[in-house]
Amino acid sequence: MPEHILQPLLATCLHLVNEVGPHLADLLEELRADVAAADELPRFTVEHLPVMQNLLMEMQAAKEPLPAICAQKMVAVAGQTDPSPFAHLAANRLGRRIGVMELSRSWAFRHVKVDPVLRELAQDVGCVGAWARHAAVIPRADTGKPVPWTEPLADEDVEVMAGYVLTACLVLTCALSGMRTSELAEIEVGCRSRARTTPGGGARFRLASRVIKWKPSGGVPDEWVVIDEVDRAVGLAERLVDRAAGAALFGSIMIGARLENLRNWLERTGNRERWGLPAIPDGPVNARMLRRTLAHAIAARPGGLLAAKVALKHISVATTEGYAARPGGSQRLFLAEVEEAAAEHHVRLTVEAFHDFQEDRLPAGPGARSLIEAFALVDAELKEAARTDPKVLTDDTHLESLLRKQAQTLHVGAANYCWFRDPAKALCLRLAGTPNASKPLVGMCDSARCPQATHPCHRPVWTGQAAGITGFLESPRVPVGERKRLLPERERALRMVAEIDAAMCEGSA
Repeated sequence: MPEHILQPLLATCLHLVNEVGPHLADLLEELRADVAAADELPRFTVEHLPVMQNLLMEMQAAKEPLPAICAQKMVAVAGQTDPSPFAHLAANRLGRRIGVMELSRSWAFRHVKVDPVLRELAQDVGCVGAWARHAAVIPRADTGKPVPWTEPLADEDVEVMAGYVLTACLVLTCALSGMRTSELAEIEVGCRSRARTTPGGGARFRLASRVIKWKPSGGVPDEWVVIDEVDRAVGLAERLVDRAAGAALFGSIMIGARLENLRNWLERTGNRERWGLPAIPDGPVNARMLRRTLAHAIAARPGGLLAAKVALKHISVATTEGYAARPGGSQRLFLAEVEEAAAEHHVRLTVEAFHDFQEDRLPAGPGARSLIEAFALVDAELKEAARTDPKVLTDDTHLESLLRKQAQTLHVGAANYCWFRDPAKALCLRLAGTPNASKPLVGMCDSARCPQATHPCHRPVWTGQAAGITGFLESPRVPVGERKRLLPERERALRMVAEIDAAMCEGSA
């Protein structure tokens, strides 16, 4: 999915789920309780007229507006040539205030004691939605300025808003979990499992559903490990639909049509401007595009091919290679997209490393000297160009062109950058017995010894490893033999931290 559509789409859905959704769910529960209680109320009779008259007089004294009909009915009334003075009044909602199930307009409004007061009140303060008249404030998405989370709403307006926030929950679940359309349709109320704490902090969230594709009729039960945002979106969706456990949660999975309705509703109601949300550009959006975009993002990371296979529940890695693009056809086109994105990412990392060099934040590691020499040549070329052909530069295009060749040698590892310029010097290839390979084996990299590895921003990784090993060494349960094996590993990590610190001190000096 194009970035200019994906980013505002996710920003909008996250704001609806995280900021608007909790307030809406509370209001919706209050509304449902009120509607359920109304079934026990009596019907309107003549005995309720004094009660109605007293209520209207109290509202008039307090300048309290009458309850209004929903926005959709407002539009219909606006098209009438000669609307009634009570056309905007939600009669049944007023009846609930009196204590009756429903309020008939046919004669109650024409009563000699009620009609004058009601007309005067309608003319004086008008009609406003009965719900959220004193709404809590939430931060705007763009500026953070606090604003009421909604304008006053009628009963139907609350239900309509719940439907659109449910769409936001669906989009987030699809985009951030990678589930297929069939798997989204199988999500049921009560599908969330209790969060499990992971070693080192954090939590794992799981969703229960069914895998349908390539499975027997009806599919097979399975679980998806998801991030906190997806768990929160599904929990909010369960509150919004208010269905029994085991019922379908989202219903229709037609994301394109639902998103178009959401986009129109945000503009029509003015909520997009109220909440400071970005405009979602026109363009196709569907579950398959969101799934492929997530696969692209996972597969671009180190070890991402296997991770994407597990996350997307492919039958084999060969299937995932189609998403990460290996052999011909559409897979080849997808591979070209991934390689192009990776190349641009490596250029950005190289430019950042060069800016660090200019600011005397030097890299560390066995390959630092050769990288510093390469950056020094580029810096000298920039200074010569500024002297002989000065010009105003608004971006880093010239610098990127100078560093592009250097960026082509960059391979990102878990705790290092590998500048793969000479295969004969690559320690991983020598260890694997493949000295003529065209790419390094990043998973086998010993970045403390490889002469082409640097560590510009990896100090937290090495300090974390040293701290973790120290924790093991301090445990009385660790065998003596394991202690002997761990000690060199800790010394290696501490040595890398010391080298990085020495490089930073050298640059600052």
